[in-house]
Amino acid sequence: MADWREPLRKEQRVWHLLNRVTFGPRPGNAERVGRMGAKAFLEEQLHPERIDDSAIERKIAGLPTLSMSPEELAENFPAKNQTQQQAQARAQESGKGSAGSDSAGEMAAMQGPGAMHEPDGPRRITLELAREQLWRAIYSQRQLEEVMVQFWMNHFNIFAGKGADRWLITSFERQAIRPHALGKFEDLLVETARSPAMLFYLDNWLSVAPYTTTEGSVYRPFAKLQNRRGLNENYARELMELHTLGVDGGYTQQDIREVARCFTGWTINRPLKGGSFFFNPRLHDFGEKVVLRQKSKPGGGEKDGLEVLHLLARHSSTAHFISLKLCRRFVADDPPASVVNRAAKTFLKTKGDMRAVLLCIVTSPEFNSTAALRAKVKSPFELVASSLRALDGQTDAGPPLLAAMVRMGEPLFYYQAPTGFPDRGSAWINSGTLLQRINFATLLAANRIRGTRVDLEALAPDAESGVVVKKLSDRLVGGELSSETRQAITKTLNGSETPASGGPLAAQALKVAAVLVASPDFQRR
Repeated sequence: MADWREPLRKEQRVWHLLNRVTFGPRPGNAERVGRMGAKAFLEEQLHPERIDDSAIERKIAGLPTLSMSPEELAENFPAKNQTQQQAQARAQESGKGSAGSDSAGEMAAMQGPGAMHEPDGPRRITLELAREQLWRAIYSQRQLEEVMVQFWMNHFNIFAGKGADRWLITSFERQAIRPHALGKFEDLLVETARSPAMLFYLDNWLSVAPYTTTEGSVYRPFAKLQNRRGLNENYARELMELHTLGVDGGYTQQDIREVARCFTGWTINRPLKGGSFFFNPRLHDFGEKVVLRQKSKPGGGEKDGLEVLHLLARHSSTAHFISLKLCRRFVADDPPASVVNRAAKTFLKTKGDMRAVLLCIVTSPEFNSTAALRAKVKSPFELVASSLRALDGQTDAGPPLLAAMVRMGEPLFYYQAPTGFPDRGSAWINSGTLLQRINFATLLAANRIRGTRVDLEALAPDAESGVVVKKLSDRLVGGELSSETRQAITKTLNGSETPASGGPLAAQALKVAAVLVASPDFQRR
């Protein structure tokens, strides 16, 4: 049974901190944090605007789609079969569309032979956004911000394979998520609710009141909108179940319906052309609503939705649910109630200030206990990023590397369900994905992933096997190897054609690096 009372040793704390608030240590990181102290490092990371990140910004500037507006993306990267896209949009408007659309084709393209080449059409957009995410995770100095961007992108999941979201997902990351990743939760909630990507993904742009009442008059939607008449409860349901209160947050089916009424009229201007959010009063239900026993006055208009978001953002169930997810990300799959409750209290006290909540979690006794050490299995994204950071690798983050992530189970932006990718280790490790993780480790160490390279010989300029093992284990796992990993390394070196000592350095380093990257010591953080 995990002992949350036993503190980490001093030499373990820095490595543990870097594995949780960054995508893994880079060479020299541990020494720097040891000199400046964990408190100063956390303060630095909690204020990314103070950190010079111009090097990664210059690198990302070479990805043209990231600086384009949704309108420009829709114009410059149309779907191959525009007729099919238009038919799909009409089907969605009439309530017959599928959230999956042609995602199977897009997923196949990411995993098949075409994954080795630059795609065209809308897949170019998601490819460049995925490249940016990986580059930032590997090379950015603003590591905690990047960790939180990934956390919120998954929390507010958008499936890029659905219709217009191909052209809208970049602005979702740019405008709704990134600017608010370390800010107030309510600001994040409002921006995601207004985002055309979210409005399209969860169909709220189609939600229309059967009639609206304004100052006693009744307005019935004009004939053009008859095919999409009626409430769509998708966003209202996911807003409460997944984005705020949680499935046990105390709401009812009637609350879902009332919230859906509040968001009628929150729609998109020409979504398949990269259109923007606007509030259409002609589609809004202006009647009185009751959400979580709170009444709203008739005639509220767009304010109805904003009041709901304010109510949910400050709710105690939201504080607990978001704190639990953050503790699951930073502490353990099943974090102790003590740290979750303290984080929730901080959430409520600071009105959802993410900096304060994160500081509460990562300075807690539970976070710094032996029970939390290597308690989390790395997702494929985390595994790829941490491997390249530890080995000081260089990558173009191109299709071959992204395809490796797909094979390990994490195709960025292509998780279809609004739940997002799982946040428990059991979901990432099975016989199939474990083999793919071993294959990734082998290919990475052997420099057989096109566009990606690690210089193992530069890491250990000595052919004696003990030196190779020590230097690589220091880089990858902080020097602490389990007996299982030590045995695997010994078996690999003794069973190879290359002698355990005195043989070619490159062959030894390759084998040791492959074993270490594939080991539980490195696969866990």
